[in-house]
Amino acid sequence: MKVLDRYLTRELLMPVLCCAFTLVLLVLVADLFDNIDDFLTNKVPVPIMLKYYLAMMPHALSQILAWATWLGTVFLLVSFGLNNETMAMKAAGLKVSSIMRPVLFIGFLAGILVFVINDRVLPSAFRTLTDIRDQYVERKMESGENKAYENVAYLSGGTRLYYFRKFIPSTSVVKDAVILWLDDEKGRSRQKMVAERGKWDGGKWTFENVLDYQMDSQGRIMGEPKTYAVKDYMDLEVHPRDLVLAATDSTSMSYRELKATVKKLIENGVSVDSEKVELQHRLAAPWEGLVMMLIAIPLLTPTRNRKAIAGSVLLCVALVFVYHVTSAVCLALGKAGKIFPFLSAWAANILFSIGALLTLDKANH
Repeated sequence: MKVLDRYLTRELLMPVLCCAFTLVLLVLVADLFDNIDDFLTNKVPVPIMLKYYLAMMPHALSQILAWATWLGTVFLLVSFGLNNETMAMKAAGLKVSSIMRPVLFIGFLAGILVFVINDRVLPSAFRTLTDIRDQYVERKMESGENKAYENVAYLSGGTRLYYFRKFIPSTSVVKDAVILWLDDEKGRSRQKMVAERGKWDGGKWTFENVLDYQMDSQGRIMGEPKTYAVKDYMDLEVHPRDLVLAATDSTSMSYRELKATVKKLIENGVSVDSEKVELQHRLAAPWEGLVMMLIAIPLLTPTRNRKAIAGSVLLCVALVFVYHVTSAVCLALGKAGKIFPFLSAWAANILFSIGALLTLDKANH
């Protein structure tokens, strides 16, 4: 690594780390003030509170790292401009693209770090947060391995609709089950089953206290229901893993799990515009910090006086604001099915990156 590259890396890392630490601390303190009444009212032990905020740190870090890298870049470039260091580098024959190479590389590494945190660390941390809140704040009996999901609905193959009032993944037990067999063409019910309890034994579902209804082509019940104390249903192909994915918030899924969920929903004929956008956004979001750095570089590296530098900082802030508004609008349009999911997630990144790169040459003057 060149001496200049080492110098730039050192000068950038310090403000980025300071900004990241400060922003994470602010997020944690804000959440503490927001939840302190609930913690005190429910007498949550201090070790549990510490565990709660340790689990929150990955989420906070993934949200603020892009802002930390941008703020660090702005601080670095403003400092160089005020001390005429950028001018000295240009006078030595260096172009802005070569000067900023280590800066952009740090932004690239930050993007990879955010993706790894979101994919590998955040799902388990989010589950820990949910378990602590359920057990100690909302006082739900089931948490962790004994956690139960309520009101789980799942459509399988477009021909079977499942509803379970309660589903316990650790024991593969469902309670208050309602299952509808649907007509392939018309979507009307041709059979309905209601059961008090059901269990997956690894190969089939066994239900207890079953009422089995047959229906005509109009979806009306035919005759009296058949009753069974215990009955096996070999044709029910839904797996407990499918129910877990259906009941799990996308925040607590890894990229691979979310992709599998989207694929399963598509196979079942469910509209997945929102999920496809979320899947693409998982790939696009980590690079927000790099795009914000690209926006800052052409504005803050030209040789200017102090007054012009202040104006450039304000313009940079305004463009970053417009960038995030554009991103939010594109995401909303994608989830509404108005534009393609890829374009919805990546449009803002692509547009502002191209704009920054096209104006980069002007920063050499």
